[in-house]
Amino acid sequence: MVAQGKTTSKYEAKTQEIAKELLGATKEKRSFLAQFQDQMRWDDKLLAWAMSNPGLRVQLFRFIDCLPALRSKAEIANHLQEYLTAEEVELPDALKKLISFSGGDSIPGQIAATTVTTAVETLAQKYIAGESLPQTIKTLERLRKEKMGFTIDLLGEAVIAEAEAQSYLNRYLDLMTQLAREASNWSSIPQIDQADGQILPRVQVSVKLTAFYSQFDPLDAVGSEAKVSDRIRTLLRHAADVGAAVHFDMEQYEYKDITLSILKKILLEEEFRSRTDIGVTLQGYLRDSKKDLQDLIAWAKQRGNPITVRLVKGAYWDQETIKSRQKHWQQPVYSQKESTDANYEQLTELLLENHDYLYAAIASHNARSQAHAIAIAETLNIPSRRFEMQVLYGMGEKLAKALVQRGHRVRVYCPYGDLLPGMAYLIRRLLENTANSSFLRQSLEDRPIEQLIAPPSFVETIDGTPHPQPLSNPPTPFERGGEKGDRNPVSG
Repeated sequence: MVAQGKTTSKYEAKTQEIAKELLGATKEKRSFLAQFQDQMRWDDKLLAWAMSNPGLRVQLFRFIDCLPALRSKAEIANHLQEYLTAEEVELPDALKKLISFSGGDSIPGQIAATTVTTAVETLAQKYIAGESLPQTIKTLERLRKEKMGFTIDLLGEAVIAEAEAQSYLNRYLDLMTQLAREASNWSSIPQIDQADGQILPRVQVSVKLTAFYSQFDPLDAVGSEAKVSDRIRTLLRHAADVGAAVHFDMEQYEYKDITLSILKKILLEEEFRSRTDIGVTLQGYLRDSKKDLQDLIAWAKQRGNPITVRLVKGAYWDQETIKSRQKHWQQPVYSQKESTDANYEQLTELLLENHDYLYAAIASHNARSQAHAIAIAETLNIPSRRFEMQVLYGMGEKLAKALVQRGHRVRVYCPYGDLLPGMAYLIRRLLENTANSSFLRQSLEDRPIEQLIAPPSFVETIDGTPHPQPLSNPPTPFERGGEKGDRNPVSG
């Protein structure tokens, strides 16, 4: 099967117009490097160096990944020395030699350990809404003052024992209770608390199915479904009691089908069938995401009540790619960023053109992607309740403010928790922020507006081979590969 080439459509002219407007509201006059030069904080210097030097970028992120497990300044200094003196790290030889004498309990080592630890903690604070609930609540209140809603993701979802899984559920139940109590004292903000005469939940949480059962495994679909479903029902009942909404995140590819299957069954049960304050996530970088969305539309028609679909690009590209190559499996994700963007736009059209059956949450920091969704929504006069925009905490802030200024409902995805369990999340955000293909990075590098908002093309076929030639008239509608067993996770 061959993917279509250009994704230009009947919404293109309006997309271009809105994208220029959004970029005009967000564009920095200074170059990207000039912004870093104006700021002398170590965390900004780390990111600036990482963007310019791929070898340094890899080694820094490896160091950051292991940092929470290091128990002393001497350990930190030794690891920093090992990582940054590697041959592939692009640092001046004189600086490498200096670092080589900064290990263990040496005074330079102590200074280096303190400085780098502080810088990493500062980085974490950029992307994590708070390490404690009081800190997080202050963040949420600030976002609400800026007319932005939120969804809370509790970090530390990787569980290896049933006691941890039960604890994770209990923490979410308690989190919803406390947030709902706080929310009852907040002043109403019509732009995010109301839509089309409906009162919307002020509290929303985002959860992952794998965190509710330590042995969650597609190879034991029956057992996994039974255990997880009971806990999901408990979660949804409590959410209804306190007036909170629940959104289900998508994880690695191997869990996609079982996740969708479990949620579809639960949400068809009489107790939950009328609920419209629940959402699921689809990932635009997956080659079979269009079929999944078509299946969800058919399912929603049968259900009779909409749920929200959060449309994201996808956060596990590296793991999915490496795993599929190791196993000699067909790669489940698109190889090229442009193909992902093209697929995302087709998914956006399909989702919004079926707004009677599914609500849309367009989650992207790409001004073109958001402009494309707005163009469709305005052309079709889609009601406010059925359409919102989403960004990650610490990313796309200027774009979010521009969307708010246009009158759209914007929701910020806010991770909350300790630094150690949040480190994997932090690394994904750093990788996304510093990738050459990142729209955030490209827009800050003063690339021409025409280049930033050009319609994306499929540059590969569905099976990953190079695209033979661009095709015209495409269809208008729309934070890892399988590890267990020998089956192909794409076809299995």
